[in-house]
Amino acid sequence: MTEHLPDPNRSRAVLIGVGGYTTLAPLPSATASLDNLRAVLTSPDGVGLTHCAVLADPNSAADVVRVLDQAASEAEDLLLVYCAGRVLAEEGGALHLATVGTDGRYLATTALPLGEMRRIVRRSQASLRVILLDCVPGHVIGDSLDIDGVFVLCVPDHTPALLAALRDGVAGEGPVLTLSALAAALGTGRVHDGGVGSAVISLNPVDRVRSLRARLAETETLLGELAGEHAKTTDRLAEVRAKITSADRLVVADVFDRPATAVRELADAAAAGSWSTVAEGIDTAIALVEAASDALSVAFSRAEGLLARREELRGRLAVYLAMAVRVGLAEDPELAAAHRDAHRLLWTAPCDLAEATVAVTTYQNAVIRRRA
Repeated sequence: MTEHLPDPNRSRAVLIGVGGYTTLAPLPSATASLDNLRAVLTSPDGVGLTHCAVLADPNSAADVVRVLDQAASEAEDLLLVYCAGRVLAEEGGALHLATVGTDGRYLATTALPLGEMRRIVRRSQASLRVILLDCVPGHVIGDSLDIDGVFVLCVPDHTPALLAALRDGVAGEGPVLTLSALAAALGTGRVHDGGVGSAVISLNPVDRVRSLRARLAETETLLGELAGEHAKTTDRLAEVRAKITSADRLVVADVFDRPATAVRELADAAAAGSWSTVAEGIDTAIALVEAASDALSVAFSRAEGLLARREELRGRLAVYLAMAVRVGLAEDPELAAAHRDAHRLLWTAPCDLAEATVAVTTYQNAVIRRRA
């Protein structure tokens, strides 16, 4: 096989997952990974497909055949079929993929024969044909889908590992990922090479991914620290607002939102294998976290400054009261009234610092005048 990446525009993928049955026991795992698998297959950093059909809980075999047949007829380079769900055996051994409306008593008319899937894939003129299976029970598949020129990988209960290999690459391989390397990385399941195992399925971004994951982990750690700072600052501001009226102007409610959103979007991009998006956005996310941390620090310092200002005013009032007592002016009606006004403002919550400052200054000046 020629080692080249599949041409996105000349390739097709069909992802089939059936888990919400009408008469059979549910199988939620069959549909759980469809969106993530589609994201990885369509990521420009991975397989980069532009045509990827998703069939989540198709009601009938006809629904599957229609989409699968169209993809098989259109595919010129890669045809990839992923299938997850229950496989049931008809009398005589014929295997069928159960759909939502399958009735176990009438498999021939309510389920999709794997033989029909085999015929559709075999007729396709695609240069590279791949079938990925995560079916229950996995051991019954046998050679029912084995076709010369078609790579078949049966990995029951290992779709997450398949996703990880396609998204993050495989250590020890070169810059591209072959089908056989993909199968080996999963370490389990049944493989039918079909003579095409050396064909390239995608880029192998393992080194780049390792570096970006490390940076993303560091960024998430910074965000966690920011969350702690935000909680601490929010609590402290609530305390200060109860004591100082002007603290209402110190607002940090939305400070955490932008960096949190940026880091969450990076995590979503990583889950989809969009590593270029992660690489382009991680410095911005870190800058947002650092800016938010600075804003919280400023707000915290200003809040502490307001409390310190109140304490300074209280201390000054006490100094001038002591001065008035020493010179025998403490009982002076005018001074006593001025002291009461200042004391009331400073010991009433929340304190209006502007009014308190005027009141303390008034008392201070009055004491100085009377003392002179």
